[in-house]
Amino acid sequence: MDGDGRWLNTLMGQNVRIKTPGAATEDRVTVIEAVEPPHSPPPVFTRHAFIEMFLVVEGALTFQFLHENAFVLEAGQMVTVPGWKPHSFWNDEDAPARIVLICSPAGLDRFFEASDRLLQRLPADSSDPGILEAEMASLRNEFGLEHVAPPPAIVNQRVEG
Repeated sequence: MDGDGRWLNTLMGQNVRIKTPGAATEDRVTVIEAVEPPHSPPPVFTRHAFIEMFLVVEGALTFQFLHENAFVLEAGQMVTVPGWKPHSFWNDEDAPARIVLICSPAGLDRFFEASDRLLQRLPADSSDPGILEAEMASLRNEFGLEHVAPPPAIVNQRVEG
């Protein structure tokens, strides 16, 4: 499935589409298109073994590494995230942000596909939150996504210290 796959849903409300699946590159790299909705909440700080590059194509994305100040990436800017460095990101703007994620090695593509299947089976708006979170935690563990700190605190669209 190289190219424009179908849009997948995530628990945090983003839509993602696999542009280049890991299977097409012997799992060396995957390319994912993501749309971050306006005023999205920041997810918990997460780390993982793969390198992740965020390229903002349209809009802006606020980004923060754990214990560092947040910064804004505008369209055309990117940040590279080493696998060991916990990070969080969100959209403070009134319009969606379009992002291209490049991950090496691949694997995040399969996580998003598995998450979408889970959300089809257990929709977030009508499922037992405890069961859904337990199954999402199992998926994160399977794919090596480790939550290490609560999300950054946002006050009046600004990041708290």
